[in-house]
Formats: sequence, C-alpha cells, structure tokens
Amino acid sequence: MKIRISMLLLALGLSLNAAADLVTVVRAVEVTTSNINVPTSTNGRMSFKPCAGECDAEFLSVRLTPATEYRVDGTALDFVDFRAAFYNLPRGKDHYALVSYDAKSSIVTSLHITRLED
Repeated sequence: MKIRISMLLLALGLSLNAAADLVTVVRAVEVTTSNINVPTSTNGRMSFKPCAGECDAEFLSVRLTPATEYRVDGTALDFVDFRAAFYNLPRGKDHYALVSYDAKSSIVTSLHITRLED
C-alpha cells in the first residue's frame, strides 16, 4: 500500500512540474476579414485586430513566410490565389478568419478564411 501511495504522490508531483512548464507555442485567433490587412508578398507583414467586427483593439503585426498555409473554405491555396480570393470576398459582410501564428516569433503558420453564407 505504501508503494502505491508513494507512486501516486510521485506521479502527482511530476504532473504538477510538467504543468508549470507549459508554454503557448501557437496562438489561434478568430477574427473577421474586415480586421485583416494582407500584404503583397509572402514575406510581408500582415496586420490584424484580434477581434470580430468593430473593436478598439490595437492591430497586431505578424509575418508571413513561404511556409504559411492558406485556405479559403477548406481549399488549400498558394499565396497569390489566396490574396485574390481575399480581395474578391463580397463587401459589406464580414467573413470568419482564423489566424494561427507562432507566439514567440510572430510568424503566421496558417490563415484560414470561411465565407459566410447569405
């Protein structure tokens, strides 16, 4: 019985130490497309407000790279096609976007847009 309790306490102690070392690696922020400024190149800086609709939040600046993944309505696109699709979204309506970026380097890992149905 003492061995089981000791092992339980050891496991609990190890799990508490592991929990204290957790670090956010990638942040995923839900925004609306009206709060995103897409640059002209894959190595450009993109800015976005980390909120949906109109808000007073400051713009965050993140960097795109050739490794950034782009999707519109679930379809993978290269940067040129993504940018064209982004700027061809119907105006007057906000669409859902998910910006995922490395918390330490502020490099965008993926940018997903979903067009909202009428």
